[in-house]
Amino acid sequence: MSATLLFHRILDQELYEKLGVIKQPFTASYFNGEDEVDMKVEPLEGQNTIYQIVDPKVTWEPSSHEIKLNKRITITNPGFLFGDNSLVADNGCLGIGLRWYSRDAAQRNVTHATEFSKLSNFPLEVEVSTSIERGLLRGNVTFEIFVYLLESGTNTSTVKPGTMLGTLDECVIAFDGNSSVFPIVEVNEPNKPLWWVDCNFTEPLFDSFTEDNVAIVINNSHRNAKKLDLEKGIGSSPLLLEVIATGLQMIIEKVKESDDWESILVNKDTEPGSIGEAIYYFIDSFNWDPSSPEILAKSIRLDFDSKFK
Repeated sequence: MSATLLFHRILDQELYEKLGVIKQPFTASYFNGEDEVDMKVEPLEGQNTIYQIVDPKVTWEPSSHEIKLNKRITITNPGFLFGDNSLVADNGCLGIGLRWYSRDAAQRNVTHATEFSKLSNFPLEVEVSTSIERGLLRGNVTFEIFVYLLESGTNTSTVKPGTMLGTLDECVIAFDGNSSVFPIVEVNEPNKPLWWVDCNFTEPLFDSFTEDNVAIVINNSHRNAKKLDLEKGIGSSPLLLEVIATGLQMIIEKVKESDDWESILVNKDTEPGSIGEAIYYFIDSFNWDPSSPEILAKSIRLDFDSKFK
């Protein structure tokens, strides 16, 4: 299906309400090299219209992993879309598609999901899906499920096939890049402790927030590794939660020793995807208080307690 659409919105609110549209949340997944990992798409903290992608294994990174997004939508009474006074004639045909666009990344895409007519089985169950290549998107991305004209039938309307007739659902998902994930690395080293932190950066304003420069290292060969429940994810393991909270505190305290700390606090001169940008993101978005080690430790845990109940 072409990504070029002719816009002619005639699905108004009155008609939309007659359709009985039931929308399920987006689901997401990615391949981590061994398994398909399911993720959640949840409202961003303090936002009603912007969503974030939450990885239970906290390893997904949009620059490193392709992501698959799926959404189910039900139209209980699609027959209202057909007829002389509606979108298309009784013998016409409509399609449902998904489009996403990102102004931040200057990217967009449109995919066809299904087509239907007045003779189709109702209610209409539709599953829309898309795969997004790694590194393609950043910032806020708008996802829109829409109905469009395939065949006008005997209707004398001048609307051309391919014209978008109205939106069934719309949401914005934040692709925050490196600032949205924790740098966790898994190793197998029998003679080493359960976990530790590696800090290899020299310039936090520029060095990327990736495992090459900073990482919380989990040792799967340790006798207590199973107690971390890595397979179930951070929300199901209080011990893993504590490891990550302590590890991030250690990373921040290390960065505070640099000459760049004051710049990081105001997000001055920080490179996109850098350690400095990530730490500013944590402090600014999640109210982490770095004024002292004990206050920082408490604020991180209060934030985690609110997120992982």
